[in-house]
Amino acid sequence: MCTFITVFLPTMLAHDTAAAIFTRSGRRLFAQSSPSLQAAVGPGWQPWLSATHCDCGTALASAQAEPEWKGDAERWRKKGWSEAKIARALAEQLARHAQDQQVRRDEAVGDAGQWLQRIDALLLAGAARIGLLVRDYDGAVSARQPKPPEHHWSRDQLDAADLLAFAPGTLHWIERG
Repeated sequence: MCTFITVFLPTMLAHDTAAAIFTRSGRRLFAQSSPSLQAAVGPGWQPWLSATHCDCGTALASAQAEPEWKGDAERWRKKGWSEAKIARALAEQLARHAQDQQVRRDEAVGDAGQWLQRIDALLLAGAARIGLLVRDYDGAVSARQPKPPEHHWSRDQLDAADLLAFAPGTLHWIERG
């Protein structure tokens, strides 16, 4: 299974203009041939993939719940560890996890900031709105997909934290605002 970001751009926005925006930030646009997504957004919109292979590890829609450590504690109990030793090991594990999460958050905020710059550039280039869909695919991206639910954002009310908290599988429309 891979994650892909689909960018929906109005067909009236010149492809060269949009491609240049993505190229400046180290990405490219690849036309996504998906009749089901095309039907979901209707005429006047083109779905584009923003990466050559996939977007696994993207910051968009990456906010996740904290993992539970119960499995480790139970395994350690079965090995005969004392509750004090388990508590110390869990504290160390949680501290390492918190450190790792902070590094990931810092990287994610940077990635989300780049997406905000792309969004701003596309809106300034003439798009009244754009769409972003972060979706996991276990088959071809051209395979039939269900119509995604939609959420509308005004750009002036969208920040990096919102991009991180996007609901996967939801088409997020971002309008000039």
